[in-house]
Amino acid sequence: MLGEVAESAPYAQNLLGDFSTVRSSRVFSAVPASTNGHRHLSLGTPADGEVDATMQAFSQWLSEMKARSNSSLAQMLAEMGIIRDGITKECTELTEYKRHSISMQQQMQSQLTDLREKLTSAFGEITSLVKQKTATDQELNSEIHALHSQLAMKTAELEALKKSYSSTHQQLQNNLIQTQQQLQTTSGEIHTAKKQAQAVQESAFSKMTQVEQALQRLRGLLEGTGREGQSHAMLIQEDIAKLHEALTALSADFFEQKRTTLQVQNRLTSQVSQLEESRRRARETVEGKPPEASTPEAAAGAVQERAGRR
Repeated sequence: MLGEVAESAPYAQNLLGDFSTVRSSRVFSAVPASTNGHRHLSLGTPADGEVDATMQAFSQWLSEMKARSNSSLAQMLAEMGIIRDGITKECTELTEYKRHSISMQQQMQSQLTDLREKLTSAFGEITSLVKQKTATDQELNSEIHALHSQLAMKTAELEALKKSYSSTHQQLQNNLIQTQQQLQTTSGEIHTAKKQAQAVQESAFSKMTQVEQALQRLRGLLEGTGREGQSHAMLIQEDIAKLHEALTALSADFFEQKRTTLQVQNRLTSQVSQLEESRRRARETVEGKPPEASTPEAAAGAVQERAGRR
């Protein structure tokens, strides 16, 4: 907004210069003196009787500048209101922050007090622990001396165990030699048993070979019997297929014959109904009665009656 006012300043200066030129070019006409001693001055009208365009432009510019200044003033007031609201909000937040800082400071002071008390109690506990450690070290030293004496006793016992172990080791070596001799005799017996088992296996293998040959002969006999059964079954299936074809042809002939018979019977029934109708009309003509209208039901009844008589 300030930039627009700065840009319009040269234009305003030009308009002011034109206005001053116009004022200097106007003619003042003298009028009679007034009763109070003052002289009235009157501006002269333009010679051509037209409104001065410069004055109109200046007044229009003044109106525009007034409107712009009013809008800039309203915008500035709105911005100042926003700034005022922001300042108020910041002041409120600052007050809240101060209150929170005070409460946090009080809380930290109380925590520091608690920490001092806890440190004091911890120092007391450390002192008691140091005293306990000293007593424990003394007890450990006494126990270590006792363990040293026990270690000397265990060393003597270990030496005695070594001597007994050496004697036991010698006995075990003698027992091992005896066991090896027994193993040699047992291995000879095992070798003899292996030879006997091999002979039994060879005899069993020969018997299994004979059994397999017998099974092969039986399998050949069964295969020949199966092939003969299959050939007989195929012959039976062929006979059944031929019978089926013959029955199918016979059934087709039977249905064809039945259809032809029904057609002939229907034709005969229609002819008989026509004959019955003509005879009835002739009889009624002879007797002098008016002919009755024939209906399909009556014709069918007459045909059935005639068939019953036959």
